Amino acid sequence: AAVAMIPVNIITGVLGVGKTTAIRHLLSQRPPNEKWAVVVNEFGALGIDGALLDTAAGIADADVAGTSTTGGGDGGVVVREVAGGCLCCAVAAPFTVAVTQVLRRAKPDRLLIEPSGMGHPGGLFDALSGEFLRGALELRATIALVDVAVVSSDETKNAKNAELFASEAFRDQVHCADVVVGTKADLASPESAASFREWAATLYPKKAFVDVVERGKLPIATLDVPVGSVLLCAPVLDSAHKKARDRRLAKVSEDKENDDEERKIVGLRNPSARVGAPSRVVGGDDLFETAGFAFHRDEVFVRPRVLALFESLHSHPSVVRCKGAVRVGKEWVAPAFEGEEFVSLEPVAYRRDSRIEVIVKRNASAADVDDDAPAPTDAPNEAGPVWDEVDASVRSAGRAAATRDWDALERAIKAAVKPPRAG
Repeated sequence: AAVAMIPVNIITGVLGVGKTTAIRHLLSQRPPNEKWAVVVNEFGALGIDGALLDTAAGIADADVAGTSTTGGGDGGVVVREVAGGCLCCAVAAPFTVAVTQVLRRAKPDRLLIEPSGMGHPGGLFDALSGEFLRGALELRATIALVDVAVVSSDETKNAKNAELFASEAFRDQVHCADVVVGTKADLASPESAASFREWAATLYPKKAFVDVVERGKLPIATLDVPVGSVLLCAPVLDSAHKKARDRRLAKVSEDKENDDEERKIVGLRNPSARVGAPSRVVGGDDLFETAGFAFHRDEVFVRPRVLALFESLHSHPSVVRCKGAVRVGKEWVAPAFEGEEFVSLEPVAYRRDSRIEVIVKRNASAADVDDDAPAPTDAPNEAGPVWDEVDASVRSAGRAAATRDWDALERAIKAAVKPPRAG
C-alpha cells in the first residue's frame, strides 16, 4: 500500500511580523482528531517562540531533545525547538535528522515549520524536497507574512522600510512563497491594505493566494491553498500601457466580479509540468499576448544557454517583457535587466518549478518581427564549439516570441535544458 504523505507548510516572515501569533491561531483551529508537529527556529540562544507555542498547544514540559511531549492539552501538538543559528543554513544532516526524528516519534498528520525571521527559505525548501524527506513529506503552501504597513504607499519611502525591501532575507521569503499574507491589518489603514494587495499582485512568480489578516488570525484553509499549478503571470504592464490594461479590466463581466472571492483562493490553474513535458499557458488582450512555460523542478537548465535565451527575448523589439525563475544546477536564478541591456542571472529563492514568460505585441510591424537579435560573442558552451545548433535554437527565442509561434518558443526553451544522462 502507498505510504501516506505528511503535509508540510513553511511559514516565513521577518522578525516581528507575527509568525508565532499566526501559528498559535492555526493550532487553535487544528482538527481534534489530528496530531500536528511544529519545528520552530529562533536565531537567539533562548527559545521564546517555542515556549509561546508550547503554551498555545497546552504543553508544559520538554524532553532533553527539545521536543515538547508532555503537559496539558489533548497531546495533539508536538513542538520541536531549534534555538540558535538558522534552519535555512543548517539544511544538511542536522535539520534532516531533526525532522526525521519528529516524523518517527510523533507521527504527525501535519508539520509546520517556522524558520528564523533572519532565515532564507530556499535551502529549507531544498532539504524538505530532497532525497531523504521527499518520500515522506508533501510540500503544501509556503506562506510569507508581511506587515501591511511596510508596503503602504506613504511609508515605503522611509529608511527603515527601504532597508527591509533591500534585505536578501525579505526578498527570498517573498520569492519562495506560494501565499503572501499581510499582517497587522488592525493597525493599518484601509489604504495601506489596498496598497499591500496592489504590491502583492505585482510579485513574480505569481502567488497562488493573497490575503490580509488582523491579529494573526490566519485561516486554516490557507495551509491547503492549491500550489504547483498556479497560472503563469498575466501581464503587469508599465505605466505607458496602463490605459490599455484598464480598458481590458473594465470589460470584466459581472459574473466574474461576483466570483472574485472564489477566484482569489482557487486561482487560475494550468496543468502541472512533468519531466520532459512542460506546461504552457497563453493569454492576453487586444494589444498584447502572453505565453508562459513551466518546467518540472527536476529539470536543470544550462546557465550560458539561459543567458542567451533571455538575451534573445529581451533584445527583440516585439517583446514587451520577459521574465523567469529557472533552475541551473542546485540554485534557481532570475534575469536582471538594467535599461535596454541584459545584466545577469541573479539567485532567487523560488523552488516550485522553472518558468519563463513573455509579453509580446499583437500588431507588431513587419520590421520589428523580422528584426534578428544581435549575435552574441563570448558565451561558453558545455558541448565545446561556441554557438552550435543547440545554441542557435536557443537564440531563435526572440523571433519565435515575436511571431507568437509558441511551439517554436517551447523548442527554444527546451534547448536550454541540460540533457538527461545516458543510460
